[in-house]
Amino acid sequence: MFKTTKPDSRILILQIIIVSILSFSLGNWTAILLLFLVVDLTACYFFGVRTGMKYLAAYGITYGIQRLLLLVFIPVLSQVLAMFLILFLKTIPVYIMILLLMRRSPMNELLTALRKLHVPMLFLIPFSVMYRYLPTIRQECKYIHESLLMRGLHSSKKMVLKHPMRSAEHYLVPLLFRSEQITEELSAATLCKGLHINRERSCYVEVKLQAADYLYLAGLLAVSGILLYVNSHIYLL
Repeated sequence: MFKTTKPDSRILILQIIIVSILSFSLGNWTAILLLFLVVDLTACYFFGVRTGMKYLAAYGITYGIQRLLLLVFIPVLSQVLAMFLILFLKTIPVYIMILLLMRRSPMNELLTALRKLHVPMLFLIPFSVMYRYLPTIRQECKYIHESLLMRGLHSSKKMVLKHPMRSAEHYLVPLLFRSEQITEELSAATLCKGLHINRERSCYVEVKLQAADYLYLAGLLAVSGILLYVNSHIYLL
């Protein structure tokens, strides 16, 4: 029996739910920033320090612009742009946790974990296709970009801004033609791997919660409790 990936997919799904609730319910900026720092440290551990620093830099720049707009009031711009920046700041932690699930959980373990949660196969089949579809589309965009370079159709950023419709056409038209074929191939591959509405699938990995998962869950709940306490009692920003 092969070893399962840790943390368990169910713990990572619960983590996404908890981070989403905290991110959009916390009103104290001290707690909000602490939440991101915890998420960023998690990204540093699983993805590497360089990736974590990129998220930290993007968050820091966005937060700085948002605070600057509050100090230097510009009619309309300060209100509208600040609102979008706050939404972006609250979305980044959730995005990182979703990315963690996608990179850490193999498809077979994720599907088995969801079946243990009694998620119906009627949902799992399209979910598995979509789960594979998004990375495939990203790879297709890379191939299209290389093809445009070979044909001399790739434009500079200045030309993209000057002719956005033409630039979009160069990417969207071949992508739309490939999308239908990719969807059919992924659907066929999903069925060939044993996914069927009326049949239970098997897994060569024994997916179950172990001590490491419970320890990770305890840490997750402890950090959530601390953030809720900070949100209610500590105001530094």
